[in-house]
Amino acid sequence: MKLKGSITAVLSFFAGQSLADPEFTELLKMDLGEILQVKVATGTAKQLSEAPAIVSVITADDIRKMGIRTLAEAVEQVPGLHVSASTNRLTSLFVVRGIRNDSTPNVLVMIDGVDLSELTAYPIPYSFRYPVNFIERIEIIRGPGSAVHGADAFSGVINIITKSPGKENDAQVGMNVGSFDYFETWINANLVVNDLKVAFSFTREEKGNDSDRTTPYGEIQRDGEMDNLHLNAEYGNFAWKNWYWRSRQEMGIGAGIFGNDIDLDITEVWRTQLSWEDSITDSLDSTFDLSYNRSRFDALFQLFPPGGWPVGADGNLLFPPFTLVSFPDGVIGQPQAATNKVRLNGSFIYSGNKHRVRIGFGAERAELTDVEEVKNFGPGVLDEEHIPADLIADSLVDVSGTSFVYTPNYERDLWYLSVQDEWRFAKDWELTAGIRYDRYSDFGSTVNPRLALVWNTTDQVTSKLLYGSAFRAPRVAELAFINNPTVLGNPDLDPEEIQTLELAFEYRPDLRFSSTLNLFAYRAEQLIELDQMFTYQNSGEQDGKGIEIEAYWRATEKLQIKGSLSWLDAELPEAKADKDQVPELMGFVDLRYQLTAAWLITAQSYWVSGRKRQQGDQRTEIDDYLKTDITLLWQPNDSWAARMGARNVFDEDIREPSPNSPLFALDLGFPNDFPMEGRSIFSSVSYQF
Repeated sequence: MKLKGSITAVLSFFAGQSLADPEFTELLKMDLGEILQVKVATGTAKQLSEAPAIVSVITADDIRKMGIRTLAEAVEQVPGLHVSASTNRLTSLFVVRGIRNDSTPNVLVMIDGVDLSELTAYPIPYSFRYPVNFIERIEIIRGPGSAVHGADAFSGVINIITKSPGKENDAQVGMNVGSFDYFETWINANLVVNDLKVAFSFTREEKGNDSDRTTPYGEIQRDGEMDNLHLNAEYGNFAWKNWYWRSRQEMGIGAGIFGNDIDLDITEVWRTQLSWEDSITDSLDSTFDLSYNRSRFDALFQLFPPGGWPVGADGNLLFPPFTLVSFPDGVIGQPQAATNKVRLNGSFIYSGNKHRVRIGFGAERAELTDVEEVKNFGPGVLDEEHIPADLIADSLVDVSGTSFVYTPNYERDLWYLSVQDEWRFAKDWELTAGIRYDRYSDFGSTVNPRLALVWNTTDQVTSKLLYGSAFRAPRVAELAFINNPTVLGNPDLDPEEIQTLELAFEYRPDLRFSSTLNLFAYRAEQLIELDQMFTYQNSGEQDGKGIEIEAYWRATEKLQIKGSLSWLDAELPEAKADKDQVPELMGFVDLRYQLTAAWLITAQSYWVSGRKRQQGDQRTEIDDYLKTDITLLWQPNDSWAARMGARNVFDEDIREPSPNSPLFALDLGFPNDFPMEGRSIFSSVSYQF
């Protein structure tokens, strides 16, 4: 009690707050370690200002006050991180510091420390929309993270941390409605039975189309529905987390070639994760984590619209010599597959004599199974032996279980070993040195070191000098795809590699103000790209450098201001050209004003500028945009809360860049880029009991 009283007095003095202020009272209720510590940078609890990486944290309180409804909305406020759209069916892309690939994971996305990627290509499912009602916080690294997290922590890491069971029985129910036939309902509950604590969450979301979101092919079909279920339990030193997610999403853009009302993706994910943590001695802690993850997708796409299309000798399209074949229903494919992963992680952490040493180890078995495909094109369907006499492809053929499917079943084994030492060699200095070795059964091994020097320069300034190496493992699409009209795998690929150097400063004179300045430079090599024969090769390089500035200011007891600005210079040295499709400048401003004890209004503006076309693309430059969101929160007590909000208040015409394409000459492709959602409004209400 004496310690808490002392902390309360200090915080009150610097913040100039009345203890009756609801936001400040809520701050005081939080555990001090939860406010200041993160694990994503080192795998150990670390004070945020001293974390040996560039880390951002988005809390449940931020999510509530800003009216955030999805993961994508939450992370777009992070400097240097742009939420873009993939050419392939508008899948969300989290682009950190200009490192972008349309289909493969350059950012590692995790839930409770377990990655979301499926084995074929993608870091997240095609139609991934993740609700925020059960999020405790989101920890984000900008920069390499492979020394701790392994593959795909290439340009950044996003770790979603779900809520742990509470200490009392309670429940919260809520409903959210809005534009485009948006409807969401959820329930969160905590149950405590003696030493057993259980947290439960279920969210159901449905949404329709933005009628103004049009292309030359008409309105983009983006109807969808999503179910999200969590069940977390704690007993003694054990934690058991379970997750189920299902999405049915109309994709509406014909695999990036044209727009239609046929494309559909159905994805299900099941996960169970059992963790154990204990102290062996006063100076030695241990953790073990066993997880099983299964994700399955069932897709339908219309690659080309109805009409006559040239078919090559192998049955694929557009490869000469070819025969003109009529497709009365369009060129259609229905691929399916499942990814199964079993992973065991462990670590020992020794603390003593100015050192904290972490030894991590683990193994994973990943399988791509249940590969099925139904289509009306390709080998085994329209090749020289199967092409119909009337040259009309009017039926679908099931090639499942044959050599004509788009990929074989695939297996990958991984084991790793990592060592990290956090050495406080002087009062205000700490050196973190780490290295991780990963061994893959299908392409070999990789080693990734890191060094981080953190200096508490003064009581108000912290300085960091960081170096890190990271890698991205080739995916099955890049290694093993066959019978595909646009991409072919290459089993001889090596992992992509990146080296990054960062210099960072944080200035925090008091609790009312803080600011950070980050300088970075990187070189990415062995980037995997398609050659002229549509086969993947390690042929790309990218250099980048930039600046990221953040500031927080509590101007008065009622007004809070947060903002950031980032600048990026990204180049392709081999092509002697700027990196295309990524922002050069981004800005963000967040204003929060406490109108009364019960009413809070917030406004956020997002500025994106300087996206360039691909080399040789003669279209006009991509328009910059400024998007503004406003949310009004009413919370009269601990039980009731209501929100009203507007997204893209000024109905800005926001476009994400489409690639240059020879299909423009055939009136296909997206010459006017991909339109994003326009103005929308929503309202929500929740009750806790």
